[in-house]
Formats: sequence, C-alpha cells, structure tokens
Amino acid sequence: MSPIEISTLISPLSGNDAVKLLEIIHLSTNCASEHDFIGLFPAIQELCSFDYAIALLGGVECNRFVVVDGVDISMPEDFTRTYVLNDYIHTDSLVMQSAKTQERQYWPDGWAKLGQRHEIVSLCMDTNMKTGFIHGSKPTSLTQNGSLFCFSGPSMSNDKRTVALVDLLIPHLHLALSQTFRKAPAANKIIVLSNREKEVLNWLKQGKSSWDISVILGISERTVNYHVYNIMQKLEAINRPQAVATALHLGLIDVD
Repeated sequence: MSPIEISTLISPLSGNDAVKLLEIIHLSTNCASEHDFIGLFPAIQELCSFDYAIALLGGVECNRFVVVDGVDISMPEDFTRTYVLNDYIHTDSLVMQSAKTQERQYWPDGWAKLGQRHEIVSLCMDTNMKTGFIHGSKPTSLTQNGSLFCFSGPSMSNDKRTVALVDLLIPHLHLALSQTFRKAPAANKIIVLSNREKEVLNWLKQGKSSWDISVILGISERTVNYHVYNIMQKLEAINRPQAVATALHLGLIDVD
C-alpha cells in the first residue's frame, strides 16, 4: 500500500481512532494461539460496530475457496450450521469475489450486484446478519495461505470511517491469523538488526518518511528504503507500522 493510499484511508479517522488502531496492530504481533487472536476482537468492536465475525485461512482452487483453518469469533450458531450443511461457501458470490480479488465486499449492496443466491440472502436476514463486510487478503512471502474476514450485524455502517478501519486492519489480522496457525513457529529465532537499521526504525517510530530519514542521516532516500526493506524482511512485517510494533515487542528498539 502506497503512502498516498494510506493517507487517504487515515483521513476519515480521528486521533483517538488512530491510537486504538495502533494498539490493535501491536497486539496482533503477539498472536501465538487462537485465544490470543480472539482476544483482538473486543478492541476491534470498540472501533467498528459489529456483532458477528469469522476469520478463515485458505485459497481459491478450481473456482472455489478452500478453507484450511479458521476461527469462529462470534457467528450465530443457526447461520453456521445451515451454511456449512449446505456447503454455501462454494456458491457464495461475495466470498468468491473477495477471495479472487482481495477486495472488500459490502452487503446488501453486493447481493444484487454479484447475484447472491436467494437462500444465502434469506439465511443472513433470518439470523440478523442484514449488513456486513467480507474482505480477502492474499498470501504474502511470509504466509502460505490467503484469508477471508467477515464482520456483520443488523446495521453495520458502510461509511468512510468504517471502510478505512476495515481496510487498515485486514493486513494485520491476516498476518496474526497466519501466525496463529503456523505449523512450525520460529519461537527461538534470533533477529539481529544493524545499528543503521535500528536508527532507521527509531525514526520510523517517530513517523518520519524515507525522505525525512535520508536528510537526518545524510544518506540517500534509496538507501533508506533498502534498509526499510531489510528490516521488514527480518521482522516478517507487512508494512512500516507493523515493523515498528514488532521491534518494540521484541525489545530491539526502546519505547522512548
């Protein structure tokens, strides 16, 4: 995600929103179990008003989304039972669109646009899932599978603030979910950062851009970006805020 795209997303958010969002991102780096992952959602609910949520790991195979692992955060039991028994995930048009494109889908708008099955629409209405988002995330160099996240409720808003929060959260939730089900976690992995990488991280922590850091350190912007890339690879981070959060969690840089 480019700086322009990020700034566009952040613009509808208040300062309080941004603080809470950073707290959730930091907590997401600590996920080592399903319990940890589920523990993220009360804080997310404080930001986005939803009643039901589910997170699925998997990928598209033969024009179907195949589930590998998942966490049912709070889905209605009647919905889950009927959805699974009828294998609706393989014919759900919003699921397939989001899994293929990794784009956010909102219903009920998407039902008509994508030709959602009448049975699925009726099931959502009957179980009070009248509105909601489904958002896909593709595999990365650090994750084997893609993911799908669903947030729903009787009246979930599609306003700019909610959209921004969902879009900003999904990459971090994807990494946290992948980490939760990682088969061989590198718990004892030793991460070594060079002094220059620590300098760059400390300035990133202060919210400095690559250009700002290049001026401060007297090096080229291209060199700064090279260091940022290496930092993200070492910390298995998907963006700069997560790299900073991970480094703080591991004690590689100081809080102050």
